[in-house]
Amino acid sequence: MQLWCFLSFWASATSVLAEGIIDIKPFVNASVNYDDNVYRISTPERAKLLLGSSDTSDVIKQIGVGVVVNLRLSRQLVNVNYSVNKNRFNQFKDLDYDGSANAFTWNWQFGSDFYGQIGTSENVSIAGFNENRIQERNLTTTSLKFASINWNLIPDWTINASRQQLSFENDSESFAFLDRDDEEYQVGINYLNQLNTNLSLAYRFVDSSFPNRLGFIQNILGDESTQKQIILTASWLPTSKTRLSTRFAQVSLDRKNSTIEDFSGFNQRWSLDHVLTGKINLSLATYKELTPVNDVFSTFVETKGVTINPVWNLTSKVLLRAGLRYEKQKFIGSSGLTLDNEDRLDETKEATLGLLYTPTTKSQVQLQYRGDERTTNLANADFKVNSLNLSFSYQY
Repeated sequence: MQLWCFLSFWASATSVLAEGIIDIKPFVNASVNYDDNVYRISTPERAKLLLGSSDTSDVIKQIGVGVVVNLRLSRQLVNVNYSVNKNRFNQFKDLDYDGSANAFTWNWQFGSDFYGQIGTSENVSIAGFNENRIQERNLTTTSLKFASINWNLIPDWTINASRQQLSFENDSESFAFLDRDDEEYQVGINYLNQLNTNLSLAYRFVDSSFPNRLGFIQNILGDESTQKQIILTASWLPTSKTRLSTRFAQVSLDRKNSTIEDFSGFNQRWSLDHVLTGKINLSLATYKELTPVNDVFSTFVETKGVTINPVWNLTSKVLLRAGLRYEKQKFIGSSGLTLDNEDRLDETKEATLGLLYTPTTKSQVQLQYRGDERTTNLANADFKVNSLNLSFSYQY
């Protein structure tokens, strides 16, 4: 309601904004999605045990409406996005839900050397079932408040700082222990020259609290953690058709009032973007990353992976996308959960293929296939899933 009042205020004020430009674009979207394993259950036999039927497939229909408002006043740009959607399941009707997404961003600038963003956003959607062992609906609300400042110190060099408050909330009591509040700060320096060679160094600090961790879970994981990162990134263009980029980070995680040991590790990611022809682009990435896990039985997960993503512009209105992803994950600290009393090990394979058609500048139609397969030494956690999604959107 507050957001709609805000939009009405800006719309009524345009007559007095002699220097301003306001653009209001309502939109609608709709989609139909077929998923052959909604709950990500390992076998038909287990599905029958858990659901009373071996049929784990469903068709999900979504319809949504929203509005995008852009207001420019001199050097200031204000952007407002608001949308709501209804999601209905043909078979698993207890998963039906209404979602929403809204955001407000002020892209501010003072003079030629100081600029940044101030904003807030909130999204409500259903949680996925890849790691969910409970077959029930759980809506998650993700709230974000952020602010950043950039200072063009000298030509090619920029100093930046940012702060954000991030909150994750689960509406199901079964997952309340995963609720989290993050307070994040980052400072850094960035170099970018006229050849698009980019170097940056940053320090990131995240303080996380878990307000609903109680009893056994609190004793194991604690209710607060501190994460620190020193991040170095670089990108350059060896040729006019090729961009190379890399990211290195030293990561440490300290848990307070926890029986699990703290950890530190080293992340790295290499990416290649190449224009093969005038119509075909190719993106490759390989990575090794240590990531904290919000799980009762693990400290963090070490992920090694590779992705391949080609894009082919068939015509001026038709785009073909494809993707392959392969990952190996080791859940450190999860001994005792697997059949052989070793740490949990996952192997994930994913393939996607999508066709995007843009008949007009205001509309688009997309058809996308996705297939996932996960194997693991954790009992009853393997799964295969195939999905097919057809979506349409129109902006007035």
